Amino acid sequence: MIRLRRLALATAVGTYLLIVVGAVVRTSGSGLGCPDWPLCHGRLVPPPDPAAIIEYTHRLLVALVSAAILALAAAAWTWGRARPGVFVPATLAPLLLAVEIGLGAVLVLLELPALAVLVHLGFAMLILGLVIWVAINSAPSPWGAGTPSPQPSPRGRGGGRGVFSTSQPDSRSILVALTTAGTFLLVLIGALVRADGAGWACVGFPGCNGQALPFGSSPLVDLQLTHRLAAYVVAGLAFATAWKARRESLEIRLVAALVAISIVLQGAIGALAVMLGPSPLVQTAHVAGATAVWALVVVLAGLTWRSDRTAIYRPPRPAARERGTGPRQMVEAYVELTKPRVMVLLLITTLAAMLIAQRGLPPLSLVLFTLLGGALAAGGAGAINHYLDRDVDQLMDRTAARPIPAGLVSPSRALLFGITLGALSFAVMLTFVNLLSGGLTLLALLFYVFVYTCWLKRRTPANIIIGGAAGAVPPVVGIAAVTNEISLLAACLFAIIFVWTPPHFWALSLVMRRDYEAARIPMLPIVRGDEETRRQILWYSLAMVALTVLVFTIGLLGSVYLVAAAVLGGLFIFQAVRLVRDASIEAARRLFRYSIVYLALLFVAMVVDRQALL
Repeated sequence: MIRLRRLALATAVGTYLLIVVGAVVRTSGSGLGCPDWPLCHGRLVPPPDPAAIIEYTHRLLVALVSAAILALAAAAWTWGRARPGVFVPATLAPLLLAVEIGLGAVLVLLELPALAVLVHLGFAMLILGLVIWVAINSAPSPWGAGTPSPQPSPRGRGGGRGVFSTSQPDSRSILVALTTAGTFLLVLIGALVRADGAGWACVGFPGCNGQALPFGSSPLVDLQLTHRLAAYVVAGLAFATAWKARRESLEIRLVAALVAISIVLQGAIGALAVMLGPSPLVQTAHVAGATAVWALVVVLAGLTWRSDRTAIYRPPRPAARERGTGPRQMVEAYVELTKPRVMVLLLITTLAAMLIAQRGLPPLSLVLFTLLGGALAAGGAGAINHYLDRDVDQLMDRTAARPIPAGLVSPSRALLFGITLGALSFAVMLTFVNLLSGGLTLLALLFYVFVYTCWLKRRTPANIIIGGAAGAVPPVVGIAAVTNEISLLAACLFAIIFVWTPPHFWALSLVMRRDYEAARIPMLPIVRGDEETRRQILWYSLAMVALTVLVFTIGLLGSVYLVAAAVLGGLFIFQAVRLVRDASIEAARRLFRYSIVYLALLFVAMVVDRQALL
């Protein structure tokens, strides 16, 4: 593992340098220094032109870093298969690298379209994050090889205030997750600012063109101001995280402080850029600083994740009884890995969003490829989830017969199956739909795997609140597939599903409370108690219904939808109120089942309403 960690650290340094050199390519205008690919002006050796040499140097670094990433994946398969924090990201990195190299070719052949530049940088940051994650989690365990950590003792059962002995996992995990997600989004917004030429739409700092916040003066000004406001939010999250980490280990405190300091320095570079005007040196420094901030944030996230995982480690029980192993059982097992029932609901919202955006039936080929890409992504996420949750699946009656604990599918094959489906999904979406839809689909898969499953699920009762974002992406993908943009309606559909998810899953957690308690997964009923969970379900139900009505109020949908939303929402609230008064498992089960019907019918109403408006 020591050799693997050294290789991961070297690969991380190489990836960072590659991103910085890529920034030099952009700021020096050398992106088309080699107009063809993979050759340069039809030659293996570039001509003596500065732009060609810079671009070709970037390509050579790509080759070296690519070799290092492939070697890292091979090393993880050899030495790190027992550690999901090493094995999973090291396996994903080469797949993202293949996509990244393809996008590099697209940048050249399509002459640097803004969206491709944005996605190109986003994938580079994801690869850097994965490599850093491997480096952190390949460090020796503080408890010694093969030695389980001390077991956390429950602080009460039957609705107590918690089951873990870790120090304040809830707020810390949420802050670190928000800081990580916010930093990544800030980097993407910054890339879009640069690609669209909005970097100097605002002159001066902290004001803009002599005004405080002149939103609406031009799209470029709006984009620049959005980037600035996002930077302020991320800075606030970083300082809050540093304050929260003051009682953690020395390395976590140190990295949290470095994150806060680096964001301040990065803000100073940004302010200098808008005050001095276009400067290749300052632009390159800004990208290098942003990459350093992202790297430090990932280090902080990895250390926090590793600390929590060590603290809550539980040796798995023996595998559940095996089922039959005939061809039919094997096919059924692989289908089960994809979580087909979850997939169906995701595809319904995707298809409905496409019909809403088109105001009719889009081209049949577009519909089929979008649904195929979505099904592959959902299935891949489900299979990887089976792999990551194989230890707790053995502890719950509801999941003990799943393919991995039942011995039908080995963990490594399930992981490869999931990764393959995810890669095929992106390839289908990119080839037959559009880049935006493919990027959103892949982002949802990665969010579900790393943010929800790996990070939050076992650490905080807010797991469903934040993790629900992954399930809210499909309608955004559907609209993007038709329009190739993210509209206000897409944002509203995302928000509806995002708010719908907590009452939906909390109702299920009330039904399956004993299972979650046996697996020590901190669902809300276990941490806060059943009574508080029922109250939260009611509050979220009211917020969800209000949000559905707001969609009509701002003029996005018409009266047909309003009537359906009011009726369906009224029934949802009725079920939630009855659950508060009844407090039985059957009442929770009724609400859970109705929540599925509710979401499907609500989207059907949206489709019908759009047709009625024609």
